[in-house]
Amino acid sequence: MQLHLQVPEQFTDKNQQQMEALAFEALVVRLYGLGELGSGEGAKLLGLTRREFLNLLNQYNVSLFDDEIDFKKEASYE
Repeated sequence: MQLHLQVPEQFTDKNQQQMEALAFEALVVRLYGLGELGSGEGAKLLGLTRREFLNLLNQYNVSLFDDEIDFKKEASYE
């Protein structure tokens, strides 16, 4: 799936590739927060280690311990 976004001019200090990476990062973190994917899956999508992904969640103020997270996904990730 491909998404197209209009970005306000105030963000023109970043190039298109930087904006796409930032948008994808935010999407993956949000999907984690919604319980749609586990931390291992999120890390893999972003090319991070699981520890790096967990640190990223902190930057977005997303709790590691949320009742909404699918713990079966977390437990089954290799």
